[in-house]
Amino acid sequence: MTAYLIATIDVHDTDGYEAYKLAASALIKHHGGRYVVRGGSRDTVEGTWPAGRIVVVEFPDLAHANAFADDPSYEPVAAIRHATAQSHIWIVEGPPDGANARGQKAFIIGSIRMTDPDGYKPYADRAPDILAATGGTYLARGGATRSVEGGMELDRMVIVAFEDMAACRAFYDGTDYSDIKPIRIAASDSNIVITEGL
Repeated sequence: MTAYLIATIDVHDTDGYEAYKLAASALIKHHGGRYVVRGGSRDTVEGTWPAGRIVVVEFPDLAHANAFADDPSYEPVAAIRHATAQSHIWIVEGPPDGANARGQKAFIIGSIRMTDPDGYKPYADRAPDILAATGGTYLARGGATRSVEGGMELDRMVIVAFEDMAACRAFYDGTDYSDIKPIRIAASDSNIVITEGL
């Protein structure tokens, strides 16, 4: 199963951060990761989302993602990021079908805390068909999660991928999804951002 590292990085020292980007890229590649999102445009559409650029890295599985985050050789690299930016970092496991982000250019990322699981179920039952009808793919949907840095507690992380921003907006702003969105909103606290991929 694929896994994703999601980071929101609010850079305050652009020149210093460039050194982090170079060093982190080499370690990400070493652990089998590849960038999916790296600072494209973003739009917080529900709730709140930490400030800064969004980065999403796809790993072959949860073990590879955790190995990157826990690699002792990453500590001095992370220290550069700590000195140049404020960050929130999470890891989430992908679905059992092994879907990946290849060819996808737009993403919905959500942190969902269910307050009424029974009330949420009708939304969870209908959303996949609406998503499939607009060409969307779940990259993560409630798999194992880990808050690596930043202190934001997690319940359910969701990543949805689309071939482009037009398809992403057609799903999120479309009539079918707008019909079920109130069910999710009533049964959960949702923080959702739409971001452009590479």
